Amino acid sequence: MSLRFGVLTFQALPFPRLLDDVRFVEALGLDAVWLGDQTYPETEPILEAWTSLAALACGTERIRIGSSVTNVAMRNPMILARQVLTVDQISNGRLDVGLGAGWYDVEHTSIGVDFPDGKGRLGRLTEVAEILDQALRGGRVTYSGELYRIADAIANPPPTQQPRPPLWIAANARGSMTLAARLAEGTATYSHAGLTLAETVPVFTDSMRRLDELCLEGGRDPLSLRRSYLTGIADEVIHTSRDAMTDFIGRFSEAGATDLIFTFFYPSLADRDAGVRAGRFCDRRSLEILAADVIPQFRADARPAA
Repeated sequence: MSLRFGVLTFQALPFPRLLDDVRFVEALGLDAVWLGDQTYPETEPILEAWTSLAALACGTERIRIGSSVTNVAMRNPMILARQVLTVDQISNGRLDVGLGAGWYDVEHTSIGVDFPDGKGRLGRLTEVAEILDQALRGGRVTYSGELYRIADAIANPPPTQQPRPPLWIAANARGSMTLAARLAEGTATYSHAGLTLAETVPVFTDSMRRLDELCLEGGRDPLSLRRSYLTGIADEVIHTSRDAMTDFIGRFSEAGATDLIFTFFYPSLADRDAGVRAGRFCDRRSLEILAADVIPQFRADARPAA
């Protein structure tokens, strides 16, 4: 399975600047740009994810775009399905759909959305993923769950990608991993703040081993499930040098990552400066080095021998 590279840009900046950043990343030859889907911190002017993705689809040509990740609590699943199918068409099939259960209680309660315990959030994520698995294939959907009742609802427009746009499920625990192994094309993972690279690699390796086991238990080839890893949360030193970037990619690809997502800094967030200096976040300069000097050696490694 080929190794792919992308960035997550937290879209708390005017759209023209966001589009310019995304076009910059596309011109470098990276594979994907992901947007966050959240309303906090409330001090930042965060653009809504799905309307932004629709606009980015119009302003780009090759790069894949996606949500990392959409909080399933925030939208009716059939409305979300129509948003996804619309952006899939606008982008001519360049869309990936990341789904998560939600983690920040205030983000829910401030707008009147329930924030249940972990079991309850997993149940909601499961039902929405099952509905989307049907709805994103187009046609009519009927579903009866504990939280959602769908009665012969139409899912339009038809999907551009066949059989449907890919689902990526945020999976850091057994329940969400099991769901991903059953329904998704990929998993979205990250490591917790405060952990160093020496600590995150073993944690990720163990998670991938458990994910392999869950795939096999469900009768699925583990190699058919892509695994993304998001940087910028843990205290991993990545973007300080070419050697550090190479070492990071080598370690995580060996541990089972198929998609590496680097958190992209932009100057409007002054508190991100320290993250760039520490090598946790990338800026345009470090992305240029990554694309020109580091990624090509992994692209070559991914090609079969002649």
